[in-house]
Amino acid sequence: MDMKICHISDSHLGAGENHPKRAPSGLTLRQEDIINSFKEAIDLIISIKPDLCIHSGDLFDAVRPSNRIMAIAGEQLYRLASVNNIPTVIISGNHDAPKQLHIGAALDIFHHIDHLYVSAGAGLKIFTIKDAKIFALPHCLTTEIQKQELLKCVPDSKYKYNLLVMHGVAAGMPEFSMADLGEQEIPVEIMNQFDYTALGHYHNFSQVGERAYYSGSTERLSQGERKHDKGFIVVDLEPFKVGFQQVHCREMVDLPPIDAKGQRGDQVAQIIKEKIEQVDSSDKIVRLKITGATEETLRTMPVEVISALKKESFALNITFEKEKSKEQEVKFGRSAIGRLDASFVKYLETVELEGFDKERLIKEATKYLNL
Repeated sequence: MDMKICHISDSHLGAGENHPKRAPSGLTLRQEDIINSFKEAIDLIISIKPDLCIHSGDLFDAVRPSNRIMAIAGEQLYRLASVNNIPTVIISGNHDAPKQLHIGAALDIFHHIDHLYVSAGAGLKIFTIKDAKIFALPHCLTTEIQKQELLKCVPDSKYKYNLLVMHGVAAGMPEFSMADLGEQEIPVEIMNQFDYTALGHYHNFSQVGERAYYSGSTERLSQGERKHDKGFIVVDLEPFKVGFQQVHCREMVDLPPIDAKGQRGDQVAQIIKEKIEQVDSSDKIVRLKITGATEETLRTMPVEVISALKKESFALNITFEKEKSKEQEVKFGRSAIGRLDASFVKYLETVELEGFDKERLIKEATKYLNL
């Protein structure tokens, strides 16, 4: 018998709280965007009626989500797993995993929901659902714990399907060449032992192994994701087939930079106004950079024009980059600051690096500090 899986991830419920505009609910418009995309994904999964649903981490954007966000998440998980009898496995990611074990994860409160299988503790949990054995490894407190737990992730031949669920960085992905020190790598050779590996953390739909995929986030969460569709994966295990189900999300626009060199602020403001009106920013998230700005540019900038544009836009981010003087270029040039790489290596000798690959850190730091 074939098994159909819906794989969803990185919902980041609660994100967007700094958006300046609020809805009647009291949440910001951006928080509602993120919630609505998640709800749409749940509706679609229910209509598909898979044998199994997997959420591979970062249901929440923070370790301690608000009561309102918790209630919304609980309602949707209850609808999915209990009301519609869709077995659902969910793990904690790096955003919603507690940094101290005694705090506990917000996901733990949902243990009582029928047909919902939660893995949010210190290590691996194994669930048996229908013909599948599911190795659900949440984000771990340290890389050392993760390595030890990965040793337990061994497919069991007694089951027709063996599935791995994890949240972290697929080793060797170029997108993570400058990964944060706390991010945990997952060896691709481990993933390739399983009939399917459901990954979370990377926000764009991507294949990283023979049968290993990131489903991506359910909403655009950064300007770098503006060109990517959002949704979830639908997997048929036999014969193996992967499809992507798109959901609606907020459009993001990155406008070409405006060069302010030699222009007064009122002239630049008029150019800004024309560019913003061309894209109709009333329902979009728009980013614009102004380069070559001088003190004169900023002093003569009509603040009321910029304020009106921001008020009329859903979200408008305008940044000003000051023109560099020749004096600044000399002052902050390579010859003035000396060998940063040598200083950084010396600094590393004074800090505790347990759990990190020191040699790799030095190699990467040296490469970028010498550009």
